[in-house]
Amino acid sequence: MRATGRFPLPEVVCGYGTRPEFEAQRLEAGQWVYWPDRVDCILAGQYEKVKPLHVELSPTYLCNFSCPWCSCRTARETWVEDDVFSHPKANAETVMAHDRLDVVLTHLAEHKIGIQWVGGEPTIYPMLYRAAKRAQELQLTQCVFTNGASLGPKRIRALYEAELAFVRVSLNAVTKAIHELHHDYRPERNYADRVLGNVRELVKIKHELGAKTKLGISVVADERNLSDIVPTARFIVGLCEEFGQGAVDFAIFRPTYQFYDAQLDLAEGTVSRLGELIAAGSEARTMLEAAGVRPVVPSDSFRPESETPDATLGNECLAAGMFGEITPRGDAVLCSDRYGNPDYFIGSAVDSTFDELWGGDRRRRVLDHARHINCFKTECPRNGRGYFFNKLFHTIEVFRRNGEIARVEAWIEDLRDALPVPEHSFFI
Repeated sequence: MRATGRFPLPEVVCGYGTRPEFEAQRLEAGQWVYWPDRVDCILAGQYEKVKPLHVELSPTYLCNFSCPWCSCRTARETWVEDDVFSHPKANAETVMAHDRLDVVLTHLAEHKIGIQWVGGEPTIYPMLYRAAKRAQELQLTQCVFTNGASLGPKRIRALYEAELAFVRVSLNAVTKAIHELHHDYRPERNYADRVLGNVRELVKIKHELGAKTKLGISVVADERNLSDIVPTARFIVGLCEEFGQGAVDFAIFRPTYQFYDAQLDLAEGTVSRLGELIAAGSEARTMLEAAGVRPVVPSDSFRPESETPDATLGNECLAAGMFGEITPRGDAVLCSDRYGNPDYFIGSAVDSTFDELWGGDRRRRVLDHARHINCFKTECPRNGRGYFFNKLFHTIEVFRRNGEIARVEAWIEDLRDALPVPEHSFFI
């Protein structure tokens, strides 16, 4: 294959190209081929049997920020500091009891389903650190998304010691006034300085421990923080100058996206200006690359929301099993792109194993609902994994109908030969 100069293209079913064409693709998009049991289901056309590569696990929906652009704003109407269990809105809907979480972890381990710790703000959940250690013992890949405000040396060390694949801080801005505005908290809380200090501690302690956990910075932008892109890049570069080349592993930049009740501040041209600020050769990107930081700019996040799906593809959702969600109550959600929507709840991940959930009547009803409303083409966010995998799998089905599934099998084998082994399915 590679000896002949032909490389499998991970974003094009059965597509091959030159090395530059291969490297221009998002290589992580093809790493799903490293889960052979899921691949077997796909090659057999049994998409309903595919279990998640990972779930977005929210031990709490509570948060100390109230970001207007967040998809989970309605769960974050009251402020909370460190003691999430004494929060006035702490209940079975918003905070998971630790014994229930232990059961969920056991059920995830039965199928080696990875974890993306999210929320709410997962680091304000006091049992997170014990749970991360337990997940490590169960040999589950895991990562955590945090706003960085509630960390500290002890908590940071616990996360690194649990050998997470990565910790990603939703920084978004470094200028104090812009950080306050973009995250919608009262100025007297002084979270901006606290977050910057904790990011530095993350870098410092990682350096001291020699931890393999990757450290990433996330920037979600609209008009509120667009002017802070370059200052944020300078802050990241400053950490690399202090602690060494590549002290921060990656920085991801993308525009805010319309989910449910999110309140965005997008003007005409905001997205294109963000693209220019982080494009190849831009000041921010050049600085980051010189400091050994990998800029990540997902092209799907810059795709117009109004994009019309390919009419030649089927309407059925084939990707619902790839990535799931578990709410603080323990509800399993059919698809992680539904963000807690109860219409997509398929049962309790506490009371049922994943085999029971996947074979249950409730999941069949939810899949029927998704088919009935053509969820793939009407509801699926264009920048989501579900949309990408639906396009990919529907194309595989075209090859099947043409009697060419053997070509798909060969392409998958070539992908395994050409792509690096994934550290966590989140990157897919």
